[in-house]
Amino acid sequence: MRGLVTSFLTTVVVVSCVGAGPQPARAPVPPPLPVMLSDTDTMGRVFTDPHGRTLYHNDVERNGTFICVGLCTDTRKPLLHQPGAELRLPPGIGGTLGTVRRPDGGDQVTYNGSPLYWFTGDQQPADTRGVTLLWHVINPQNMRVS
Repeated sequence: MRGLVTSFLTTVVVVSCVGAGPQPARAPVPPPLPVMLSDTDTMGRVFTDPHGRTLYHNDVERNGTFICVGLCTDTRKPLLHQPGAELRLPPGIGGTLGTVRRPDGGDQVTYNGSPLYWFTGDQQPADTRGVTLLWHVINPQNMRVS
């Protein structure tokens, strides 16, 4: 019986190794861009995150000044830079992506110096329910955030 079990295990090991030679190297999948473009029903083409969530900026936040901290981040989620993700805009889009250190932790992605957020009230990709007097989408018509 012991010999039968040993033979069986040897066969299993040999069979499992057959064809297990070197596999072709797969090209690494590049991380998604932190900012992409999507078409909306109401605001035209806007910046979105890799999940399709519309990105917003606040008129008051510039040069490291944050007003959206604490309770504000319950509905306005900072777009945080993921380690290894390349800070690059979609082809043909002008401006500069960067990061700024948040007072509550993490490096937030910025566009032309303005920190970017997504809004929890947006239910579908490219929704724009987060537009208010101070919160705006970024689209090709207002690319230059001033």
